[in-house]
Amino acid sequence: MVREHGQDLDETLRQERLRAANVQADASDREGDRLAEQPPSLVERAGALFAPAPVATRPPKARRGPSDRVLLAVIMARLEDEKSLDLRDVRATVDDAEVTLDGTVQKKADKRRIEDVADLDGVRNVQNNLRVREPGHWTFL
Repeated sequence: MVREHGQDLDETLRQERLRAANVQADASDREGDRLAEQPPSLVERAGALFAPAPVATRPPKARRGPSDRVLLAVIMARLEDEKSLDLRDVRATVDDAEVTLDGTVQKKADKRRIEDVADLDGVRNVQNNLRVREPGHWTFL
Protein backbone atom coordinates (compact mmCIF):
# COMPACT_ATOMS: atom_id res chain seq x y z
CA MET A 1 0.00 0.00 0.00
CA VAL A 2 2.87 2.32 0.73
CA ARG A 3 4.17 1.66 -2.73
CA GLU A 4 0.87 2.58 -4.28
CA HIS A 5 0.66 5.69 -2.17
CA GLY A 6 4.21 6.65 -3.29
CA GLN A 7 3.27 6.14 -6.92
CA ASP A 8 0.17 8.27 -6.43
CA LEU A 9 2.31 10.97 -4.88
CA ASP A 10 4.81 10.85 -7.76
CA GLU A 11 1.99 11.00 -10.27
CA THR A 12 0.41 13.95 -8.46
CA LEU A 13 3.73 15.83 -8.40
CA ARG A 14 4.25 15.19 -12.10
CA GLN A 15 0.78 16.51 -12.93
CA GLU A 16 1.30 19.61 -10.78
CA ARG A 17 4.59 20.33 -12.53
CA LEU A 18 2.91 19.97 -15.95
CA ARG A 19 0.12 22.36 -14.93
CA ALA A 20 2.65 24.89 -13.63
CA ALA A 21 4.65 24.66 -16.85
CA ASN A 22 1.50 25.14 -18.93
CA VAL A 23 0.44 28.15 -16.87
CA GLN A 24 3.91 29.67 -17.23
CA ALA A 25 3.92 29.03 -21.01
CA ASP A 26 0.49 30.63 -21.37
CA ALA A 27 1.64 33.66 -19.39
CA SER A 28 4.75 34.09 -21.56
CA ASP A 29 2.64 33.72 -24.74
CA ARG A 30 0.27 36.44 -23.52
CA GLU A 31 3.25 38.66 -22.66
CA GLY A 32 4.73 38.09 -26.13
CA ASP A 33 1.39 38.92 -27.75
CA ARG A 34 1.12 42.08 -25.66
CA LEU A 35 4.62 43.16 -26.69
CA ALA A 36 3.93 42.39 -30.32
CA GLU A 37 0.83 44.61 -30.26
CA GLN A 38 2.67 47.62 -28.83
CA PRO A 39 3.77 50.24 -31.36
CA PRO A 40 7.52 50.81 -31.71
CA SER A 41 9.03 53.19 -29.18
CA LEU A 42 10.28 56.66 -30.05
CA VAL A 43 13.90 55.42 -29.96
CA GLU A 44 13.09 52.57 -32.36
CA ARG A 45 11.31 54.93 -34.74
CA ALA A 46 14.18 57.45 -34.64
CA GLY A 47 16.67 54.67 -35.28
CA ALA A 48 14.66 53.60 -38.30
CA LEU A 49 14.78 57.15 -39.69
CA PHE A 50 18.55 57.33 -39.51
CA ALA A 51 19.28 53.77 -40.59
CA PRO A 52 20.87 53.49 -44.01
CA ALA A 53 18.42 52.63 -46.74
CA PRO A 54 18.76 49.17 -48.22
CA VAL A 55 20.72 49.27 -51.45
CA ALA A 56 19.16 47.41 -54.32
CA THR A 57 21.82 45.94 -56.53
CA ARG A 58 20.99 45.29 -60.12
CA PRO A 59 22.84 43.03 -62.46
CA PRO A 60 24.76 44.90 -65.14
CA LYS A 61 22.62 45.82 -68.10
CA ALA A 62 23.02 43.53 -71.02
CA ARG A 63 24.22 45.60 -73.95
CA ARG A 64 22.04 45.46 -76.97
CA GLY A 65 23.55 45.42 -80.39
CA PRO A 66 26.67 43.93 -81.87
CA SER A 67 29.85 43.23 -79.91
CA ASP A 68 32.94 45.41 -80.13
CA ARG A 69 34.71 42.86 -82.34
CA VAL A 70 31.83 42.80 -84.81
CA LEU A 71 31.67 46.60 -84.89
CA LEU A 72 35.42 46.85 -85.56
CA ALA A 73 35.25 44.25 -88.34
CA VAL A 74 32.39 46.06 -90.07
CA ILE A 75 34.12 49.44 -89.73
CA MET A 76 37.38 48.10 -91.16
CA ALA A 77 35.55 46.40 -94.06
CA ARG A 78 33.67 49.61 -94.88
CA LEU A 79 36.87 51.66 -94.69
CA GLU A 80 38.67 49.26 -97.03
CA ASP A 81 35.79 49.61 -99.51
CA GLU A 82 36.50 53.35 -99.71
CA LYS A 83 39.16 53.27 -102.45
CA SER A 84 39.79 57.03 -102.40
CA LEU A 85 40.95 57.05 -98.75
CA ASP A 86 44.57 56.64 -97.71
CA LEU A 87 44.33 54.46 -94.59
CA ARG A 88 48.04 53.70 -94.03
CA ASP A 89 48.28 55.73 -90.82
CA VAL A 90 44.71 55.22 -89.53
CA ARG A 91 43.91 53.02 -86.54
CA ALA A 92 40.44 52.27 -85.21
CA THR A 93 39.61 50.77 -81.83
CA VAL A 94 36.23 49.91 -80.31
CA ASP A 95 35.59 49.78 -76.57
CA ASP A 96 32.08 49.42 -75.16
CA ALA A 97 30.51 50.51 -78.48
CA GLU A 98 32.65 53.66 -78.62
CA VAL A 99 34.94 54.00 -81.63
CA THR A 100 38.26 55.83 -81.37
CA LEU A 101 40.04 56.88 -84.55
CA ASP A 102 43.78 57.69 -84.32
CA GLY A 103 46.45 58.55 -86.87
CA THR A 104 46.93 60.95 -89.75
CA VAL A 105 45.19 61.57 -93.08
CA GLN A 106 46.04 63.66 -96.14
CA LYS A 107 43.00 65.95 -96.23
CA LYS A 108 40.38 67.28 -93.87
CA ALA A 109 37.69 65.76 -96.11
CA ASP A 110 39.27 62.31 -95.54
CA LYS A 111 39.09 62.86 -91.79
CA ARG A 112 35.38 63.64 -91.99
CA ARG A 113 34.65 60.77 -94.39
CA ILE A 114 36.36 58.21 -92.12
CA GLU A 115 34.33 59.46 -89.16
CA ASP A 116 31.11 59.13 -91.18
CA VAL A 117 32.00 55.58 -92.22
CA ALA A 118 32.75 54.62 -88.60
CA ASP A 119 29.42 55.97 -87.34
CA LEU A 120 27.28 52.82 -87.70
CA ASP A 121 24.13 51.58 -86.02
CA GLY A 122 25.20 50.18 -82.66
CA VAL A 123 28.02 52.71 -82.18
CA ARG A 124 27.36 55.06 -79.25
CA ASN A 125 30.12 57.58 -79.99
CA VAL A 126 32.95 58.20 -82.46
CA GLN A 127 35.99 59.92 -80.99
CA ASN A 128 37.88 61.32 -83.97
CA ASN A 129 41.53 61.92 -83.04
CA LEU A 130 42.68 61.95 -86.67
CA ARG A 131 45.08 64.74 -87.69
CA VAL A 132 45.68 66.17 -91.10
CA ARG A 133 49.29 65.66 -92.27
CA GLU A 134 51.21 68.79 -92.96
CA PRO A 135 52.42 68.89 -96.55
CA GLY A 136 56.05 67.85 -96.93
CA HIS A 137 56.25 66.11 -93.53
CA TRP A 138 56.36 62.37 -93.09
CA THR A 139 54.95 60.60 -90.12
CA PHE A 140 56.58 57.47 -88.82
CA LEU A 141 53.96 55.58 -86.81
